[in-house]
Amino acid sequence: MFFGADGHAKVNVTDNEDKTPDGVEAVDLGLSVKWANMNVGATKDSGFGSYFAWGEVKPKKYYSWGTYIWSQGDSKFLLKYSTSDRRIQLTPSDDAARANWGGEWRMPTIEEYEELIDPAKCTWEWITKDGVNGYKVTGKKTGSSIFLPITGFRFYEGVQFRAIKGIYWTSMLYSGNPNKAWCLEFDFSDVDISFGKLSANRFSGRCIRAVR
Repeated sequence: MFFGADGHAKVNVTDNEDKTPDGVEAVDLGLSVKWANMNVGATKDSGFGSYFAWGEVKPKKYYSWGTYIWSQGDSKFLLKYSTSDRRIQLTPSDDAARANWGGEWRMPTIEEYEELIDPAKCTWEWITKDGVNGYKVTGKKTGSSIFLPITGFRFYEGVQFRAIKGIYWTSMLYSGNPNKAWCLEFDFSDVDISFGKLSANRFSGRCIRAVR
């Protein structure tokens, strides 16, 4: 069995300087965590923000196994989060939300995205904002909402499916194959948590919506 010592425990980010950018807010949707009102690297809620490979904390121009920090140029030779160290959750130092925003910000777990897409807790409405399609997610308890724009993903030097799919990393590795990590994927007709219907490789660049 492939598992991590911390299981699905939340990342401890309390001992870190708060670097929350201007305009970023923690929105209370009535869930177990508060969700940021925009993506990491964005300047408004309809912005795509930055694209990160899973476990990297800086965006870059080219996304491949050859440029991925936790490989030796090949998916068969992983340096971290592998069958050798058996880690399945990102450590705080490899969490792009924590590294860029500091404080208590971090990447969501699978369970936190499951809570967000639970129809008993939130409603999802497909809308267009500032010319960008995406979902307005409203918490049923509080009436507060966030907007999740379609983002596509970075693969090699290009952006794929930017006008079609929203794809956001979780902090969790796919235990069935350490080359992959879980993410939220959606389009106008479907919302799902997946280990990569379009591109499962963790070297690909995807957007991040932080929680705290």
